[in-house]
Amino acid sequence: MFQKVKFKEQLQKLIGNSTTTEFSERTGFNRTYLSKYLNLRLDRPPSPDLLRAITGPEVSYEELMVSCGYLPAESFSLCHSVRIPILGAVHAGMPALAVENIEGYETVDASEVSACHEYFYLRVQGDSMINARIYPNDLVFVRKQDDVESGDIAVVIIDNETATLKRVLKKDGLLILQAENPAYAPMVFTPAELPRLHIIGKVLHVKFKL
Repeated sequence: MFQKVKFKEQLQKLIGNSTTTEFSERTGFNRTYLSKYLNLRLDRPPSPDLLRAITGPEVSYEELMVSCGYLPAESFSLCHSVRIPILGAVHAGMPALAVENIEGYETVDASEVSACHEYFYLRVQGDSMINARIYPNDLVFVRKQDDVESGDIAVVIIDNETATLKRVLKKDGLLILQAENPAYAPMVFTPAELPRLHIIGKVLHVKFKL
């Protein structure tokens, strides 16, 4: 089945900072049809040949084939590896603004991802998560989702401004952002304060450089 909202998101990633005219000229994607796909006005996907032409490091051919209904989502795991973008830094200490621009890519095995979710890496700053073996300059692999289970480590935006990496605990109606370093006090939010928080995603693993 053609997932036109997902395909629109993929197109936006592929277009990036280019104009739609520049993207059309570069890939051969008809500009009129491109506009229709971006505005969710077409219910049929482009051809596989056109999908191959527009494939880039931001979105793989297999991902495009899945969203356009040519491949089942399960087949996505048949690819050997997937490139995951590294976004700007997230501060694992006092909350700090995350600058979400792509600074590079890391490769993960395709079995670690699903075509139904988005993934990214964020670079860690600060030492508040060291007892969870998350150190400055490590890369945390994040699956984008707007909620997590109690005990999960997550990337959380506070007050629409600051991003922090903490363990999320839910207890007696409270939500606690718990550091893994005794030098940092937990941040406790009452039910009335929960609208201040926006969970970006769950940390699945950590990659570090030797």
